[in-house]
Amino acid sequence: MNKYALISVSNKEGIETLAMELESLGYGIISTSNTARHLQQFCKNLVQVSDYTGFEEILDGRVKSLHPKVHGAILADRSKEEHLSSLKEHGMLQIDLVVVNLYPFAEVRSKEESTHADIVENIDIGGPALIRAAAKNYRYVSVLTDPKDYAPTLEHLRQGSEIPECWSSYLAQKAFAMVAQYDSVISDYLAEYRGETEPDKEMPKYLDITCMQERSLRYGENPHQRAAFYVCNKDGWNVLHGKDLSFNNILDIDSALRAIRLFSEPTVIIFKHCNPCGIGSGENLADAYKKAFATDTVAPFGGIVVVNRSLDLEAAVMINRIFTEIIIAPGYDDGVLDVLMKKKSRRLISYDPSFLIKPKNFYEVKTMLWGYLAQEWDLMPEAIEDWRVVSHRQPTKAEFNAMLYGWKAVSLLKSNAIALSYADRVIGMGIGQVSRIDSTSIAIWKARKFKHDLNIAVCASDGFFPYRDSIDELYQAGVKAIIQPGGSKGDEECIKACDELDMSMIFTGYRHFRH
Repeated sequence: MNKYALISVSNKEGIETLAMELESLGYGIISTSNTARHLQQFCKNLVQVSDYTGFEEILDGRVKSLHPKVHGAILADRSKEEHLSSLKEHGMLQIDLVVVNLYPFAEVRSKEESTHADIVENIDIGGPALIRAAAKNYRYVSVLTDPKDYAPTLEHLRQGSEIPECWSSYLAQKAFAMVAQYDSVISDYLAEYRGETEPDKEMPKYLDITCMQERSLRYGENPHQRAAFYVCNKDGWNVLHGKDLSFNNILDIDSALRAIRLFSEPTVIIFKHCNPCGIGSGENLADAYKKAFATDTVAPFGGIVVVNRSLDLEAAVMINRIFTEIIIAPGYDDGVLDVLMKKKSRRLISYDPSFLIKPKNFYEVKTMLWGYLAQEWDLMPEAIEDWRVVSHRQPTKAEFNAMLYGWKAVSLLKSNAIALSYADRVIGMGIGQVSRIDSTSIAIWKARKFKHDLNIAVCASDGFFPYRDSIDELYQAGVKAIIQPGGSKGDEECIKACDELDMSMIFTGYRHFRH
C-alpha cells in the first residue's frame, strides 16, 4: 500500500462513506484520536497518527498532528529525488489526500453560554496547518475541507488513479479561502473582546472582509451583472416563503432591518428602493399600517413592509390588499402565514429582534474602485441631553414629540433629506436631492399631494440649512417647528428667520448623512 489519506475532521458528515470508499480504492487511512475512534467501526486497517509518528498526543489534544512525519509526508515535492530520499531516510509515508475541517469556532462563539475560555479553546491550530501544507503541494496532494467535495473527488479517483490538477488546484483555492475566513472570524471575535475590555480609539490598521458565499443570486442590480450573497456572521433573518431573493431584495431587507430597530412602539415602515415611503406608529400594527400607508398611497405598490411586532391577522389583511413584494416581521400570529402564502411569489421573512441591537459586522464598509472605506456604525438615536433650543419660541410638547419622531425618520433617508412628521407618522419626505431647498420643496409637495395637514407638522433635516430659504418655504406651508444639526455659517441667519416668523428650532449637534 503506497497511497495514504489523512483524515481529521470536526464535522463528520459523510466521512464514513468517504473513508470506506478510499479503502476500497487502495488507500490506507491515517487519522487523529476522535476521528479515528469514529472510523474504527468502518475501516479495516486504520492507523492513528500517534502510532505513525511514535509521539503520543499531548496537552489535552492540542498537539497531535504537528509533527515532521506528518507534514513531511504532505509537503514532499514528488518530482524531487532528494525529497523522496528524505522521506525514506526518516521513515515517512507519502500522504496523497488530506481530509480536514476545523473546530467549530463560529458556532461556539455564537452560543450565549460560551465563555471566553471555551471560545479560545476552539481556535484550531493543527487543522489550518495541515490544510495549508496540503494546499501548497496541490500538484501532488488533494485537500478536502467541504463534505460537498467528497463525492466528485471519489468519482475522479474511480476514473483514474490520480486526481486531475484542475480539480486539486480548485480544492486548494477553496481550502485557502476557508482558512482565511476562519482566521477572520477569530480576529473579529478578539477585536470585539478587546473592544469590551479595552476600547480602541482608532480605526484598525488592517481590515479583513473575508466572507463565505451564502448563496448565488440570479443577477445583481441589473440582469447583466453576476452576483452572490456573502456572510461572515450568522444571519438574524430567515426566508419562510416565496421565490429566491434577488440582489435588490437583500439590499431592501437590510435597509428595512436597520430602520425598524429605531422604533419601540408598534411601527410599520414601507420601503421602496432602500428608502422609506411610509412610516407610522400606533397602538397596534393595523393602526400603524394605516398611518404608514397614508404617507404616500401610491408608492407602497410592489414595496417592502417591515414591522416590529408579531404580525397579526388584521394588519396582514390590510397589507395583503395591494401587491407587497416582501413582508418582514419578528413573528407571525396563528393563521397569518396561511393567508399570506397564497401569493406564491411573495417573500415572507422572519427576524430575531435581538439581532438588531448591535451590528454583527464590526464596521460599515463601502467598496471603492481602488479600495474600501470603513467607518463606525451610525447607531442613531443619540442621547438628547445636548440638544439646544436656539429660537426664542420653545417647541410645544406636541412639536417636541413630533421632532423626536421626525429625527429618527430623517436619519433613514438618503441625503439631502427632509422629513415632515407628526408624533406618530411621517407625512412628507424629500430624499436624495442635490440641494436642501429641493428636498424641502419635494417634502411639502408630497404632503400636500396626499392631503396631510402641514399646520401641525414639524420638519427634520439630516444636515444643516445653509440659508433661510427652506425656513421661509416651510413657514409659508404652515410648518412652525424645525429640528436640524446646526453647524453652518448660515446658522445665525436661520435662527433670525425663525425668530422673525415665530418658529421654534432645535440644534441637535449631530447629523445623519446617508450618501
